[in-house]
Amino acid sequence: MARLHADDCTDAERQHFRRWLYSNPRHARAFEQLTELWELGGSRSPASVPHAPARTLRPTRRQVLAGLAGASLLLPPMPRRAQAARVLQTPAGRLSGITLEGAVRCELDTDTRLVLLPDGQCGRLEKGQIVLSALGQAPPLWLFTGPVNLRLGGQGVANIRLDPDCVHVTAVHDKLLVHDPSLAGGRTWLPPGQRLSFFANGPLRQDTPDLDALLAWQQGRIVFRNCPLGEVVAEINRYMPQKIMLRAPLLSGRQLSGVYYISRGDSFLQMLPRLLPVRLVRAPDGLEIAPV
Repeated sequence: MARLHADDCTDAERQHFRRWLYSNPRHARAFEQLTELWELGGSRSPASVPHAPARTLRPTRRQVLAGLAGASLLLPPMPRRAQAARVLQTPAGRLSGITLEGAVRCELDTDTRLVLLPDGQCGRLEKGQIVLSALGQAPPLWLFTGPVNLRLGGQGVANIRLDPDCVHVTAVHDKLLVHDPSLAGGRTWLPPGQRLSFFANGPLRQDTPDLDALLAWQQGRIVFRNCPLGEVVAEINRYMPQKIMLRAPLLSGRQLSGVYYISRGDSFLQMLPRLLPVRLVRAPDGLEIAPV
């Protein structure tokens, strides 16, 4: 660690370190733990989008990270715990968009947190959902999310969502390079229109999602097509400052179709009593869906 942060650290030494780092998963975990210790005392409070790039405390640290990130396109850049130069965050019920270094357009869904490294070519999705759209003006962007690493190419568009038990990666336009230990050979090229879902306690799944429904949140809409009521409530809760409680467990599997407009609050729920034998009950901390 000390050698990497030295002013006279050479490119050859950095490349040697990168090969060691990714030769064994234990090496990456050990380095992440050490990085956490190195960064103690240097953390900053998150800021809502947009936010000006924060100044790093040690210039040589920025130089080291930038050099490591650009050393090779075949290896992911620095680990997820590396020093962050910028934190992009949206609260519940808010959407936001920002152009990163003039090279990648980033749309952030509600309750999303994205951490960017100083070189602007590597980031970490810590929660929520984003759409990344490359503008073809800069080197590719690497993104870490959970155990999954992916690279956005010069013309690529990708939707990435991080749930508590799953990482969903969708190639919207152009193929997407995805790294994960569960993949054959540790990586694969995901063709456009395809989605990979990495479950924490389950098998890897690949499917072809409805892209219009998947990306509808960018226009402030959530499209439900034959979705169980329990999933509908869970999804709407992501956009509600006050949460909804489903007190009708026997109806949680009933399927619904419709469109929820984020800006209209709980208007979608006001229609439920017309569709299902339920009633809406106002509670001090939100709204309850109870059986009739």
